[in-house]
Formats: sequence, C-alpha cells, structure tokens
Amino acid sequence: MSRATVPLETQGSTVIAKVEDDRYLFGKQGTLWVFSLLCLLMVFDFADRLIIAGLLPYIKAEWNLSDAQSGLLSSLLTLGMVLFAFPVSIAIDRWSRIKTASLMGIFWGFASASGAFAQSFGQLAASRALVGAGEAAYAPASYAWITAAFPRRRLQLALDVFSASQPIGMALGIALGGFIAAHYGWRHALGLLAIPGILVAVALYRCRDYRNIQPEAPSAGRQKTSHWQVVRRNWSGIVRTPSLLLTYLSGAMATLQWVPLVFFLPTYLNRIHGLPLQHASLLTSGLMLVGVIAIPLGGWIMDALTRRLRNAKIYFSVSAISLSTVLYAIAFGGSYDYQTQYLLIVLACFSAAVSGSGPLSMTQELAHPAGRALSGTASVMTLHLLGSVPGPYLAGLLSDHYGLGHALLILPVASGLLAVILLTSTLRYYQRDLQKVGHYKIEAS
Repeated sequence: MSRATVPLETQGSTVIAKVEDDRYLFGKQGTLWVFSLLCLLMVFDFADRLIIAGLLPYIKAEWNLSDAQSGLLSSLLTLGMVLFAFPVSIAIDRWSRIKTASLMGIFWGFASASGAFAQSFGQLAASRALVGAGEAAYAPASYAWITAAFPRRRLQLALDVFSASQPIGMALGIALGGFIAAHYGWRHALGLLAIPGILVAVALYRCRDYRNIQPEAPSAGRQKTSHWQVVRRNWSGIVRTPSLLLTYLSGAMATLQWVPLVFFLPTYLNRIHGLPLQHASLLTSGLMLVGVIAIPLGGWIMDALTRRLRNAKIYFSVSAISLSTVLYAIAFGGSYDYQTQYLLIVLACFSAAVSGSGPLSMTQELAHPAGRALSGTASVMTLHLLGSVPGPYLAGLLSDHYGLGHALLILPVASGLLAVILLTSTLRYYQRDLQKVGHYKIEAS
C-alpha cells in the first residue's frame, strides 16, 4: 500500500500540519527487508571505520608512528566524510537514497581494502581518507528513508535499532581486526573485512525508495520549485531553527567525548595496564556492544516518557550525558586495577549510549520532510568536523605532552560538560520550532 502525498499548505507564515499515515510505507515485510540491509551496511560501515583502532599498535610498531600521527588516521577518514557530505546529500535528495547508499558502500569497501597494499604512512592515510569519502552521508540517507518508511509509533525504535548497528560494527571491526592482525598481519585484516560490506551494498542497490517531495512555493500558489530552490529553502529553514543548530553542536561534543576514547583504548590498556594487544582489542569491542542494549533501551524509555511530557527526551538525554561525564572523570581521574577502571568505563559508555537517540530524532523531526537528508547531513558534518576530526588528533597531542591517561580524562570531561550545556539550551526553543514543521504523507515509488 502506498501513501498519498499531501501538499504543503500555508496560512500567512504558519504551516498547517497534516497527520502522517501510521503504516509501513512498503508493507511491513518489504520495509523490514530494506531496513535489515541498511542496518547490515551500517555494521560494516563502522567495522571498516574502527578497524584501525585494533590494528594501531601493529602499524605504530612497523612505521614508528607518534600518537598524534596515529590519531590522524582516524581524523583524515572523518575529514573525507566532511568534505563530501554535502555534495552527496544533494545527490541523495535529487536522485535516490537507496541507490546512493549502495554505491557509497561499494566505494568505501574497496577503499578500505586498498589500505592492505599501503607501503607507507602517507599511502595508508590516503586510503583512510577515501574510506571517509565513501561513507559520506550514508547515515543521513538511511535516516531519511527510515523516517519516511516506518509508522510514527515505531520510528524512535527503528532509529535506535539502526543506531545500534554502529556499536556492533565497532566491536566487529576492533575485535576481528585485532584477531586477524595477531595471526595473519594487519594488512589481511583490512582486506578481509571489506568483502562482506561490498556484498551487502550490491544487494541493496535494487531495493525500493520513496518519491522525493517537492515543496510548493508559498508565493506562487501551486507552482513547483526547482531542486536547487528546494535545497536553498531547506537550508534556510535549518539555519533559522535554533533548537536544531544547538542539537547539532551538542551531538558534536558528545562525539568528541567518546571517539578519542574508543580509538585509543586498546593502546591505553596495552600501555598502562600491560594487557596483550588481542586482549585489549577484545575488551574494547565488548565496550562497543554496550550500545546494542543501551541505544534501543534509551529509545524505548524516551518514547514512553514523551507520551507524558513533551520535553522528556531532552531532560532524559541531559541527565544521561551528565552521568556519563561524571563516570569518565572518576574512571580516568583515579588509580585503579584494569578491571575496576574498565567497569567504570562500561557504565559511562552505557549512560552515554542511552541518551543518543533523543538528539538524533530531533535532527529529523525539526526538519521539513524534503530536507531530512540535508538536516541529517548537517548534523553528521557538525559532529564530525567538531568531534570526530579533531578528537583523535587532540587526544594524541595531549598524550604526547601529558600522557595518554590525562588525555582521556581531559577530553571526555570537557566535551561532556559542553554537550550538557548545549542540549539544555534547546529547551528554550524546541516546542516553538517543532510547531513550525508540517507533517506529510509520503508516497512509495
């Protein structure tokens, strides 16, 4: 069954909201099939992205790298994502979310495998930047498709399950990367883990997408606008929505809190506590699996609370991020055996992961349906440009000067405090901004 589109109606400057159809866009079975492929591709997205963390000690030993240089391998990947995110997001909205995601998956898979042939730090760094370029805007394309395809009563859970694919991929990349590197060498790890992601991306290519929505120009009655006019109008709507901008910035600070930790934790456990590298990689991958439970649990809690209190997701997320920041301060601010410290880090990661889907859903619900991919891209660019890109490099610089333990104390605490302040500030604008957004029925293609 398809959903008929409802045109944009205005009354002065106020948008008259339409109730969205509460059904699966492609039928339940068809929707869940495409959703499963998107989740699988997200798993291999993050496996290819985080595999370097499990391989890092081997690469450092081969090329005698500093911690700052090691951090650049992650930062350059993220920079590649940032540089290509907006051009790809325009292709998504103009052409197809599904086909664009599929082609990106094929590209980043081959780019990741090419790192197996690197003979220098520069060549490996270039291959990681290409992986980032391939991963640009994949998540926003998926967010837009999921938001359109799932009924409203299941949207938060669907976004949470999709987001839970990220820690599964991180755990897979770090654990398998460390295992393969220990037995066959780090180059084999890069090549072997790229193969399944390419196969999933190929299977995704022929799946169904929804038709692009073209808003009508308020000043021209029912006259259709061009694609570039739609992009400009959606971008104008984003920059004039304070709660949306604050949500982007809060997400960036939350990213700055955990990315350096995940990237350097295998090295930290090996260097500070003397754990074997394979053991340290397994512990780090286990840390990532916390999100598999925490992210959907947080979405379920926020769905339940929001029925009673309109701003519940914000209050809940602020509380969870605050708790995670305190736990990180305790974990890295004292002297413990590795079991105690690891438990504190697990609790901190669980608290942070529980909060994640609230701000994520805000990036979609506060944007016009035709601009959801653009809003998701703006969010991803902000969190990467201010979080993922500088995070590992800053942690490496701090480590080179003050030690890795101090680096993993300073960044999580400072960025966590900023995330709390920014997300709390959205309370002033959230309900007003939400009222400006119309809701539309969407048609399957």
